[in-house]
Amino acid sequence: IFTQPNFNFMNKRNICFIFSAVLLITGMVNLFQKKDGAYGIDFAGGQIQEFKFSRPVSADDLRAMFKEEKLEHAVIQTFSNAPQNVIIRTQQDTHDQVAAIFKNKIVALKVLRIEKVGPVVGQALRTKAIYAIVLALLGILIYVGFRFKHFNFAAAAVVAIFHDVLITLGLVVLMGRQVDLLVVTALMTVAGYSINDSIVIYDRVRENVPKARNKTLSEIINESINQTLGRTILTTFVTLLSVLALYFVGGEVLNTFALVLIIGFMFGTYSTVYIVSPLFLMWHGKKKW
Repeated sequence: IFTQPNFNFMNKRNICFIFSAVLLITGMVNLFQKKDGAYGIDFAGGQIQEFKFSRPVSADDLRAMFKEEKLEHAVIQTFSNAPQNVIIRTQQDTHDQVAAIFKNKIVALKVLRIEKVGPVVGQALRTKAIYAIVLALLGILIYVGFRFKHFNFAAAAVVAIFHDVLITLGLVVLMGRQVDLLVVTALMTVAGYSINDSIVIYDRVRENVPKARNKTLSEIINESINQTLGRTILTTFVTLLSVLALYFVGGEVLNTFALVLIIGFMFGTYSTVYIVSPLFLMWHGKKKW
């Protein structure tokens, strides 16, 4: 795709900083304004109902029934290995309404369980999810700092991961999706993808430093990004193919999970070039590599 690209990525850093800041602030303000409305049952509390039918029932048919009864916000989960079983997740107590819909339209209904997730449990899960992300990023900071012997780069990489995670989270909420444990799982995946991309490019920077003659660090970073540009774009493109397939045909339950990955992978690639690199350049200054 690129034989000898020679783009000057570093001279766009101020524009990218402003762009990222606007997205980040907009997303976080919207997240805080929505409060508990931004979170799914896992974090805000709600009700889980599991039913068993005498024959397999498709999730699409159930969603159509629920839409008629104005329960379109219910999350419906079916299982390929047990097609007769269905799990319904709602934020309110809707058992009587759901049971009435099923008894009127589907025969041979059996209730397997009804569970309620209280707000206290949801808050505890939310706190643990935040701890999990922070501890993972701390581990990445320590590993990358020792691996590259440059904590400036490690710090820049972790800032970029926060950037990717928070912007992705903000955009997903702006799009009307709710944050649940699957979203947290996707955000952790985005963090891993982002740091992997950064390490590939900075391995090339480290290789190019001894070869550089009278070149500034900015020129070396630009050269390294250009040398790995084909690999970066191809990796992101091929990864997005599988995630797009998951988004379009993976079903309702995995739809938000796939959406988070799509947004996160694109911003992970963007941040490696336009966030990690300029931050490292700014913090490293004129010190020797």
